[in-house]
Amino acid sequence: MILCHILGAGGATPLPGHSPAAYHMEVDGDPILLDPGPGALVRLVAAGRAPGGVDDVAHLLLSHLHPDHCLDLVTILFAAHSPLPACTDPLLITGPPGLRYLLERFTGIWGSSLEPRRRELQVREVVAGEAFDLPGGGRVEGFAVDHPQDRMAEVCLGYRFLDGEGRSLVYSGDTGPCPGLTRAAAGCDLLVVECSTTDELATPGHMTPTGVGELCAAAAPGRVALTHQYPPAAELDLRPLVGRHTEIPVIQARDGTVLSVPAPEGEPTP
Repeated sequence: MILCHILGAGGATPLPGHSPAAYHMEVDGDPILLDPGPGALVRLVAAGRAPGGVDDVAHLLLSHLHPDHCLDLVTILFAAHSPLPACTDPLLITGPPGLRYLLERFTGIWGSSLEPRRRELQVREVVAGEAFDLPGGGRVEGFAVDHPQDRMAEVCLGYRFLDGEGRSLVYSGDTGPCPGLTRAAAGCDLLVVECSTTDELATPGHMTPTGVGELCAAAAPGRVALTHQYPPAAELDLRPLVGRHTEIPVIQARDGTVLSVPAPEGEPTP
């Protein structure tokens, strides 16, 4: 089973109900904090997903290294440096090439205050096409997406999450339409895809309602959930705009939206 609790359904310019990126994933019980943008740790605790605070964060996974998707790395590492947390389990951070360099730059600013006091920090870089297994039997596969980034890393990733039964959730990260996303999304049970802008404000490296609709028509996922909405998109009902191109059920996410694979029987479409 796969659970996705959307802690941040917005972009770098937040609105009430649409905070910057943050997702709490559970794949066959293994928790992953995906793309911890600004405020992710606070929202994770407030959502009841980490009653022990930073002690309950075991694995951080990053799609790319833009601040709205990774800035709470600093908050989490600083919290783990406090003498209060008691957890001694390793803290794993996984992301694209450039992740180690980013952490080195953070350390160059804040020094030893970002060193977990009781936990071993493990850093793993993955490339497009690489997969890794989870302790509970699930699997995560990385794939390349089309999103410009010219500083910390040249590769931006999306992820395909698979549970032990072979059911799948695909997370686009930030991207424009691209073959890698279409291939990864083909036949998946749930596609969680960014829909940053309206068609009128189309921006390279991001998706619009038309782009999402055309993607769904080509890839035929079981359901699609729209996230990473900047204000002009968040303020619209995007579902009929996507629905011009596909009959697949469309969910327009907000902060707090919880999705599961398989879907609960009779799941309403928000």
